[in-house]
Amino acid sequence: MAAAAEDTVEKEVGRVVEQAKELQEIAASLIAKSTHDEQSVRQKALSLESSIRRCSSLLDRSNHLAPKLAAKVVN
Repeated sequence: MAAAAEDTVEKEVGRVVEQAKELQEIAASLIAKSTHDEQSVRQKALSLESSIRRCSSLLDRSNHLAPKLAAKVVN
């Protein structure tokens, strides 16, 4: 009977170890995806910032543009 109980415990420990490995793999995958998504968002933010600076520079050089257009870029 002791051998059967030991076998049951061993199987249960094996299942727990497998669940832990699976969870670790899922977490690693999620972290990698989050990192990729974050990099994509950073790139888009940098691109937007560059576009805003370009517009601002154009507005500084073109004083004859409508004030409403200038307000859109600034806000």
